[in-house]
Amino acid sequence: MALARILLRKAIPGDLDALTAIEQESFPYPSWTAPDFLKYDCTVAEVQTVEKKTKIAGFLVSTENFRGTPETPPEREILNLAVAIEFRRLGVGSRLLKNEIQRGATLFLEVRETNTAALHLYRNAGFKNISVRRNYYDNPIESAIVMCMKW
Repeated sequence: MALARILLRKAIPGDLDALTAIEQESFPYPSWTAPDFLKYDCTVAEVQTVEKKTKIAGFLVSTENFRGTPETPPEREILNLAVAIEFRRLGVGSRLLKNEIQRGATLFLEVRETNTAALHLYRNAGFKNISVRRNYYDNPIESAIVMCMKW
């Protein structure tokens, strides 16, 4: 599928069904419910296909953990990032991540050690492994790789 454009915008309540559906198809045991998306900064990627149809293709949820000072940049955490199966490998995840990076903060995230696609995306964007959290995830029990990108 060829995409005509990827548009980014803030999530609204009308997006929650689509965001929940992407969450459910992306993770074997999804932990986010519809109201969770609007508790944080949630950016939605909307695509316009060549057929002129507009669909929600993915999302990135983040939060500010430290506002920053004149000497220290702010810190943010990426809490959730997912792209609908039909729109993967078309630049949607990269676009969402680039938008978050442009906020100008040091970024942190955790990712399942077996999620090779996400690890590849984050490493290509410049994230570095900083630690491992053993047995961090359930269903299945798995370690998390903690990653950081310094501003």
